[in-house]
Amino acid sequence: MANNSNQLAQLIDDVPKEMAPAEDLWPGIARRLDAPAASKPNQLWRPFALASLLLLALVIGKPFSTQETAVPNHDALLATLAGINTQHQQQVTELAQQATHVDWQISPYGQPVENGIKQLKDAAKQIYQNLQLNPTDKQLWQLWLWTQQREIELIKQGQNLPVIQHKAGEII
Repeated sequence: MANNSNQLAQLIDDVPKEMAPAEDLWPGIARRLDAPAASKPNQLWRPFALASLLLLALVIGKPFSTQETAVPNHDALLATLAGINTQHQQQVTELAQQATHVDWQISPYGQPVENGIKQLKDAAKQIYQNLQLNPTDKQLWQLWLWTQQREIELIKQGQNLPVIQHKAGEII
């Protein structure tokens, strides 16, 4: 191994410190640097062609993008909403007429029921207005139907409240 190391060291020492090319390359390099730039084909039209294609695509695609898909049509839901509201009002009116037919007297226990009915009517009115703006909201639908059902239940409960009799045969 020592012999191999000696041979390697000898070969390294024999190699010249600098290498020169077989021929002088500088004149060829200078000629390329000084030569006028090769005339490339005129490519200024490419950006304009790209811009015109984009503009053309925009003009052609514009009518297709402005279809009425942006605003969904909720006419059927709004009609259903109005129909349910009308039916509910009719039920409340019938219950009120039924109360006058049976000579429903005002009970001292009726004030909380009347307050509850009024609060439910106000809440149902606000929910109805919000449903008209967003008829696809399922939770609003459920809440609105629940308030209507609860209003009818309270009216029926109010009709069954006990009546206080002050004198014999006199109902207040």
